[in-house]
Amino acid sequence: MYAHIMFPVDLHLPPEVRKAADVAAELAKWQGAKITLVTVTGTQPGDPALTDTAISEALNAFADQLAEKSGAEVDFRNIHSVDVAVEVDGDLKRTAEEIGADLIVVGTHAPRITDYIFSSHAGYLANHASVSVFVVR
Repeated sequence: MYAHIMFPVDLHLPPEVRKAADVAAELAKWQGAKITLVTVTGTQPGDPALTDTAISEALNAFADQLAEKSGAEVDFRNIHSVDVAVEVDGDLKRTAEEIGADLIVVGTHAPRITDYIFSSHAGYLANHASVSVFVVR
């Protein structure tokens, strides 16, 4: 049913990402699907700047863990952004189309007051992506 799962990753690995990673791994194992980890990074005020090497190492380590858990082929992609907060939703939607993903598994938090004003990243993907989106809370 699904052959290619895109899994957006926040490199800080909040609990939502870890839970969604378990779901992505189980789905990949069940469907025999490939997983592509996708992160969007940039230089934000107050954030320690990660080098491309550090980002690749973090993604590679996470990909290895996910591959071991799922038995699936796991690839990764880092998208550079000038303003992550503004561009992340569009970057993730566009990347899902570019890599040919047929499912996005994304973690989210419990609704907050700001979610009534601004959509969460998972909410944006669920509303705008051209492929199925599995939102894990």
